[in-house]
Amino acid sequence: MINTAITDRLANIDGKFGVDYINLNTGQEFCFGNCQIFSGSGAIMLMTLIECFRACESGELDRDSRFRLTHKDYEDTDNPSYGVLKYLHEGIELTVSDLYNLIATVSDNVAFNILTDILGIEKINSTFRSLGYTEMKLNRKINDYESMSRGIQNFVSIREIASIFHRMYLGRLISENVSESLLSLLKQHQRTSMIPYVFKETVPVAHMTGFDEDIIIDGGIVLTENPFVLVMAAQDTDIRKAQTIMRDITQICYLNTK
Repeated sequence: MINTAITDRLANIDGKFGVDYINLNTGQEFCFGNCQIFSGSGAIMLMTLIECFRACESGELDRDSRFRLTHKDYEDTDNPSYGVLKYLHEGIELTVSDLYNLIATVSDNVAFNILTDILGIEKINSTFRSLGYTEMKLNRKINDYESMSRGIQNFVSIREIASIFHRMYLGRLISENVSESLLSLLKQHQRTSMIPYVFKETVPVAHMTGFDEDIIIDGGIVLTENPFVLVMAAQDTDIRKAQTIMRDITQICYLNTK
C-alpha cells in the first residue's frame, strides 16, 4: 500500500525527488526515486552534531568549554543566514552545548561553522567513514562562497540519513547515550513545515531539515504508536510544491504504518 501510494504521489514530478521509509516495528524499508546523493543543504549539519556528541562522550571535547564570538564569525554580513548568532553582537560567550543546541533547534549557520572549525572537517568525515557512511561528505562550511565558486559542495545521502535515524532509534549510533541524547535534542527542531506539519504538537518528531535555493530535505523519526523513519529530499523543482508533496507522503506513511 505504501509502495503504491508514494509511487503514485511522485508521478510526473519535475526534478530530483527521493524518499526513504523504514517501519520501526518491522524493520521493513522502502526507497523511492533518488535515495543516494544530493548536493548542498543544511542537513549536512547532522554530521557535525554526531561528531560533536561522539567527541564529548569520549572526553575529547568538553561541552562546557567556552568560545567568544569574534569579528571573523561575522565576515559574511551581506547575505541572509539561518539562525540567530549572526544578528547578535560581537563578544558573546558561548559553550559547546550552546553551539550544538543552536544547530539542532534552529539550524544556526554561524554556530555550525564555529563548531565545525573546533571539530575539524577531516575528523568529522573520518568518523562518518568509521560508521560505514561513504556517501555523505562535508567539504566546506555553510555560506563559504569562495569554495562554492570553485564548485566545492557538501553531499548528503537520503539512504544514509535514514540509516542514521534508524540506528539512533535502536540506541546504536555511537552509543546508547549518544543516541538518546541526539534523539531528545532533535525533537526540539523548530522547522515544522514538512514532516511535523501533519501532526499535532503532542506528536514528537525527531528530525533535521535543510533548505537551500534549489533543494529541501527533511528527515527523522515520527514517534507515534507505530513509529517510522522518513527522509525526503527534492532538488531542481518547485520547492513550494515539493513541500506539499512531502506533507502528503508523511500522511501516507502515518496512515499505513502498522
